[in-house]
Amino acid sequence: MEINETIFADENLLQVTINNRTPVSLTDLTLSLLAISQQYESFIENSFPSDERPSTELLIKEVRSGSIIVELIANAMPFIPLLWTGGSLLEWASNAKDIALWLQGKLADKPQDLSKSDLKQWNSIIEPIAKDNGSQLNLSVTGNGNTVNLLTVSSNEAVRMQNRIKKEIGKIEEPQESTYTKRVMTWYQAKFDTNSNTGNRAKIESISSKPLRVLFENNAVMEEMFAQGNEFSRPWQHLAYVVDVQIQTVNGTPRVATIVKFYPEETFDPDDV
Repeated sequence: MEINETIFADENLLQVTINNRTPVSLTDLTLSLLAISQQYESFIENSFPSDERPSTELLIKEVRSGSIIVELIANAMPFIPLLWTGGSLLEWASNAKDIALWLQGKLADKPQDLSKSDLKQWNSIIEPIAKDNGSQLNLSVTGNGNTVNLLTVSSNEAVRMQNRIKKEIGKIEEPQESTYTKRVMTWYQAKFDTNSNTGNRAKIESISSKPLRVLFENNAVMEEMFAQGNEFSRPWQHLAYVVDVQIQTVNGTPRVATIVKFYPEETFDPDDV
């Protein structure tokens, strides 16, 4: 089946070729092509201000015999190809080449920030190759009678890329720490147990609207805080405290607060007017 490309703004073709040695899973092939489309769409969208982002997508023009050869065309707003001399497909494929080289360790500097979603999509793109020893993925762009071969990934390179992707995702998910001073904290859930560091959750509204798991840097801080209840007419867990905390985040979201310093003279009853 062929699609009349004259209705499309970018007249180039993106050819995806998989020289496979064993049959390729339909699921893997579908997810690979979908991830290519998602990466292209993301590239186009990120090239525009958030309030001017056009809609665009890749469509299958033709599936050819031989190895797995899929020709894709861009369904984009007419002005998009004008931004780049070689068209949007060539520009994206060139960018994809740099990302692939970086994932292979052949490029020192990361060509762009890659989110966890980006990395997972790249993992899907090369999955059919990584699973099939001796296979190869080729990306090329054809237009105006010329073909530019931009990217070739062997099965060994695909495996190296996936190993790098796994490490990069791990870095994104790795907790990051930030220190905040003199923040008001109220207890959301607390255990009256100086020998336990579990079950304690508190709200620090200047940092997060959600309760955070609370740890104490040492027992002295914990015991001093618990003793504050003796100076007020309310139990210690109903008071508001001023603390210095280290906040650990996962994917940018605060998760754990470690209390490193406590200001007993600043403690107050939040219900006092």
